[in-house]
Amino acid sequence: MKKILLCLIASMGLASADDGVFTINDVCDGFGCFPGDAPGFPVTITQPGSYQLTSNIISSSTTINVIEISADNVTLDLNGFSIIGPRTCTGDNATLVCTNSGMTAHGITASARKNIVVKNGTVQGFDTGVSLTSASQRGNTVHHINSSQNEFGITVINGMISDSVANRNLNTGFNNGLFGHLFIKDSFAYGNAQFSAIAVTCSNVYFAFNAADNCARYTNESSCGNGVACP
Repeated sequence: MKKILLCLIASMGLASADDGVFTINDVCDGFGCFPGDAPGFPVTITQPGSYQLTSNIISSSTTINVIEISADNVTLDLNGFSIIGPRTCTGDNATLVCTNSGMTAHGITASARKNIVVKNGTVQGFDTGVSLTSASQRGNTVHHINSSQNEFGITVINGMISDSVANRNLNTGFNNGLFGHLFIKDSFAYGNAQFSAIAVTCSNVYFAFNAADNCARYTNESSCGNGVACP
């Protein structure tokens, strides 16, 4: 398995760019660079702050997450790079076929955290590409992310998805994890095997200025080629 760690370049053992942004790349292999981060996957973010990819990240594991966020108030900027897992998919919608059935690894995950921002890149080949789930916390945002060839593209509970794309995911593109509130705007979902965008109840998810090819309980100014709209 290719390992990825947060590189240590500043004094006192912390990986940091000159502007205070912690860097994540595929160079620091074999040792933990952050306090609380063990060697190899997952890269574990344990402190609030800004983090940025400086290379693509590739994982061959079907069971181990790539990046786990275990602190509030974190911004993770993929900086135009990709996090790529072992799942690949061919076809789309009803013809979609994917490898590695039953895999559990996520690309990026945060549970019960608030004010998490994930932005500017691609996540593909996992169980869930980006998973920001919290029953009580608020302020989680996914912005300008392309999530494809996963089981679930992007899951956000109590937050927002904006300017993002979800395509060829084996289950759903955008969803609110069966509960919680989610605002989806200026985004595009297509070719996903089940629903491109789904809200469990009409009151929980607000869809605005999106385009999708298969939706459940979508609302407002979104367009959907096939689906059930809210009243």
